[in-house]
Amino acid sequence: MDKIFIEGQQVDSSDIFTTKVSYVIDDIKDFGFKNCSLSKTIIVPATKHNNKIFGNIYKIEALNDYDPTKPNINLNFNASVKARCVVYRDNMQAIKGVMQLLSISIDRGLIDYEISITGELGGFVLALGSSKLEALDFSAYNHTYNLVNIVGSKANVGSGSGYIYPHIDYGTYSTDKHHWSVKTFRPALHVKEYIDKIMSAAGYTFEGDIFNSSRFKSLIIPYNKKILIRKGSDILTMDAPYQLYNNANPGTTLVDFSGLITLFNFTTSDNQTFTYSGSDTFNGTISVQLLIQYIGIGGATFNLYKNGTIVSSAYRTAGTYNFTISASVGLVAGDYIEVEYLMPPHRTLVINDGKLTAVGGLLYPIPVSLNRPIIMNDCIPSNILQKDFITWICKLFNLYIYEDTFKDKHLIFKPFSSDGVTDGFYKLGEVEDWSSYLDRSSAIKIKPMSELNARYYLYNFKDDSDFYNDLYKKRYNKSYGSYKYDSQYQFSKESETIEIGFSGTPLIGYNGEDKVYSTIMKRTGTDALPVEDTTDSNIRILQTKLVSGVSSWNIIAEDGVSVLGSYTNYLYAGHFDDPDTPTNDIHFGVPDELFFTLLTGSINVNQFNVYWSSYLAEITDKDARLVTATFKLPLRVISNLDFSKYKYIDGCLYRLNKIIDYNVSREDSCSCELIKVINKIY
Repeated sequence: MDKIFIEGQQVDSSDIFTTKVSYVIDDIKDFGFKNCSLSKTIIVPATKHNNKIFGNIYKIEALNDYDPTKPNINLNFNASVKARCVVYRDNMQAIKGVMQLLSISIDRGLIDYEISITGELGGFVLALGSSKLEALDFSAYNHTYNLVNIVGSKANVGSGSGYIYPHIDYGTYSTDKHHWSVKTFRPALHVKEYIDKIMSAAGYTFEGDIFNSSRFKSLIIPYNKKILIRKGSDILTMDAPYQLYNNANPGTTLVDFSGLITLFNFTTSDNQTFTYSGSDTFNGTISVQLLIQYIGIGGATFNLYKNGTIVSSAYRTAGTYNFTISASVGLVAGDYIEVEYLMPPHRTLVINDGKLTAVGGLLYPIPVSLNRPIIMNDCIPSNILQKDFITWICKLFNLYIYEDTFKDKHLIFKPFSSDGVTDGFYKLGEVEDWSSYLDRSSAIKIKPMSELNARYYLYNFKDDSDFYNDLYKKRYNKSYGSYKYDSQYQFSKESETIEIGFSGTPLIGYNGEDKVYSTIMKRTGTDALPVEDTTDSNIRILQTKLVSGVSSWNIIAEDGVSVLGSYTNYLYAGHFDDPDTPTNDIHFGVPDELFFTLLTGSINVNQFNVYWSSYLAEITDKDARLVTATFKLPLRVISNLDFSKYKYIDGCLYRLNKIIDYNVSREDSCSCELIKVINKIY
């Protein structure tokens, strides 16, 4: 008997309903595509019980309140939000994921609900929605921009959490490329912590040994704006609004008075003037809110002054009012604000409440100077979707994501093959014999992989316009960090592309200098007389390491003269794990040119060779085959489906890619797509 549960409540279902589900781990026809289980449309009858579960949504006039903290059913049902769903057959779990209401059918009084169910991975994507990286909360790492924190951040290298200040050449901050202005140091956050926070914010747990490797914990997302900024304003450096008089003693009465209103806790001795003393420019709205009673004939005028000039006014006749005078202003240190009240003789004003507030309207960038606050969320690359960030990481490491069979909202990440430290998705020792499930009365289709694959596979980092990225693209007609794999297939379409949103970051070295820097800047002029400028850049991903034993160098103050500190180590960040003796590279391909002198090390242990070469070698081998056949799979196989186990069929090993339209309502034949295992390496 089939059972459907939505948010833990069983749904009334027809005894004859059919639920066809496709299960996918890899799509060889759509290179780089990874997916999850997905059902066909399921028809659910509109019984009294089901109508209640769906919040009587079939009624056009139905209006339900929605509380996201409560289960998405009954009076809280929202068709635009996912609902937890599990399908059982004979008490064996067949599908686990999220339900979407597709439509409601009303035909001559008969009502049906059409729903579909997507696996946990689909639910995860839905949960991420259009959320951006800036929505993640890194406020725990807000700090003061000073030498102690810049140098102290070295302790976080390789931890996978916290902020660090890597040594990156952003241009203009060094004349000799040995000593460096403090302004070249900008905070960066770890990739692992981005992933941790994305998963947590979506309401999911996860596991993946690769994320706990020392290499992955060294990965950072560096600062990518032209100058170090924070968004916002010094809101008059006050913790609470400045009060006109004291709220504890309302009812201050002014009779026959014209002049500046006394302002409780203002900055002058007579409490009539507020003088701005912030070090940053304030751009925003100054407001004076007054709760008053005006008694008399005629009217009274209230004026808001900046530096002795009226910037806003209000006029009130007899009566009781709660009103605001406001003006958009810019304030620099020394600017002052005053409030004036003018009324005819023999009139009375009673002030029951009043306050002066300042609000930075639209957030604007404030250049950060030494000893000023750093807001870490302002250091995150802008307008990057969280789901894109996860996708780029999965493509960079050729990760498979799949849902835990029984643990709710729990995802597992594994690379296609082992990187020598963490296990790969497939393990030769784990094999299931599917020979008896094969429907030998149905046709078996076998295709050479050359019919499906491309001639070229392009692994691309995104282009960027900084000087060295642009120079590399002009010289070699490809992005720095990218790679082209030639399958040698003569009848295939031209190319397939794996592209990630990160840009490559060239490493630069200088004669006589023992430090090597990732460089993100603009440059004009000549090699002999270069003119540097800072620049905004695309998002980057780098490895970090604390490199010791270099020639003593100084961090110079903003005045360009004072030495803040001297050091014989530096916090390296680059695409190689080590600038002197690299053992791996976060980029896809071996660079056609290095912009520094490398004496030793391995530069071919890169993302393609480690994480993609085995996959490409297998699917592009001359003996590789894609087999599509019909199988009759027991529900117990589906309930415990494990794509990571090889399937043994008539003497051959296969990787299962897809199960297409499996009917969980009754055991029936379904189509399966498998790839013959070659188990080769590139």
